[in-house]
Amino acid sequence: MIVSIISGMVFSRSLSVAHYGTYMQTFIAYDFAVPILTLGLPSALYYFLPNSSHRQKGVILDNIFLLLVAGVIFSLFLALGGAELLARRFKNPELTTTLKWMIYYPLYTFPVLISSAVWVVKDKVKLNAIFNVVTGIILTILLILAASISKDFLAPALTKILLPLLFLPITLYYIFKYIPGDWDLPRISSMWEMVKFSIPLGLSSVIGTITTQLSGMIVALQTSPEDFAIYVNGAREVPLIGIVTGSISIVIMSEMAQKIKNGDLQAALALFRKSAVVSACFLIPIMIFLLIQAENFITILYSNKYESSVIPFRIYLLAIPIRIVYYSAAFIALGKSKKILFRSAIDLCLTAIFCYILVSLFGYNGAPLGLILTMFLWTVPYNLYALGKDFNCSAFYIIPFRKVGKIFLISLFSGLFCLPFQFIKEQTVFLFVLGFLVFVIIYFILAYRGISEFKETVTPYFKKINQLKANFF
Repeated sequence: MIVSIISGMVFSRSLSVAHYGTYMQTFIAYDFAVPILTLGLPSALYYFLPNSSHRQKGVILDNIFLLLVAGVIFSLFLALGGAELLARRFKNPELTTTLKWMIYYPLYTFPVLISSAVWVVKDKVKLNAIFNVVTGIILTILLILAASISKDFLAPALTKILLPLLFLPITLYYIFKYIPGDWDLPRISSMWEMVKFSIPLGLSSVIGTITTQLSGMIVALQTSPEDFAIYVNGAREVPLIGIVTGSISIVIMSEMAQKIKNGDLQAALALFRKSAVVSACFLIPIMIFLLIQAENFITILYSNKYESSVIPFRIYLLAIPIRIVYYSAAFIALGKSKKILFRSAIDLCLTAIFCYILVSLFGYNGAPLGLILTMFLWTVPYNLYALGKDFNCSAFYIIPFRKVGKIFLISLFSGLFCLPFQFIKEQTVFLFVLGFLVFVIIYFILAYRGISEFKETVTPYFKKINQLKANFF
């Protein structure tokens, strides 16, 4: 996420809008194809690797071989006319060059998609973090240098395509370094079991990823590279959303599953409701502040060239209240994974219909509108209805709407205090940060007094700070 944001800031200033759009279009087909072709194979190692104590190297080779086959499929597509086809569909002849450079890209990026799964299973989480941080920093620096020096999309595109090839031997070395046992050739029977396991595991993730990528694909197909670049900069999710909801969902999923296994549905639901309030305490104020400061936020990140990105950015912010909980965590804890698949399939169909119609009518601003309509008209109602049935309660009880509404009102009131900063003619980073600090202070005081879950969440950190101060002084 940081690589994407920082490189986006530099590209927006170093490249023309058209060149930035071409750079982004170069990789959208790859990002779209990855979840379809890999079908959850890397995630399958979380199951197969611990259960294959006598053949762990062989299991990894099975998985790498399958991913290599998937990479060959995408490479053949590009080599046999796919590059020209995509360039025509995107109405951008310059893509013919960059997409041909990507013909071999999947062959050395697909097989190492397993790295995180292997390192986590082998309890090398610190290695996973360090490796991703280091490679991310190197990629960011080289992309910035390439864009700044060349002022063209070709150099950063080539940098992003070739750099993973240099990382390949290092990644493979660390993948196999902590795997005990003898080497073993890939086995068809083992690969078939892995495929059967991966298909249902990956389908929901595939559909969800495609749904997210679909709006960008429709914009790329129906608009110019310039419009696509403006859309991309506005369609970025605020990083804090994934951090908050992802972290909380990982914590509560196992606890919910245990309570459900013990027959205590009400305790499991109470945990889910509490997670919604805790997430809302942090996400909704971020939404309100950025809705107010959207113009300054986009300008600071991407310069005045991308003022038009404010509209799609504000529309995407409206999805934040929906993201205060990770509904799939509850379905998984209940053992209802098929409901996730069903919901995701309808999500995909409705998003395709809404986005196509609205992009045709309103240009790139129609894409976020299509996603928001899908979420409010189908995704949320279905989640609440299905979970209401599973927990034997009203659909309206699943989320504590009264407390979430109170958080919204406190956030809105806090936002009034940073609103005057909007009327200052010369906007700067200093004024943006000052407005944010004013907002945070007002919100913190009100939420600490008025929202018990917020007070419960932040109080331990105050105790740690006081303890550190006492130890230091």
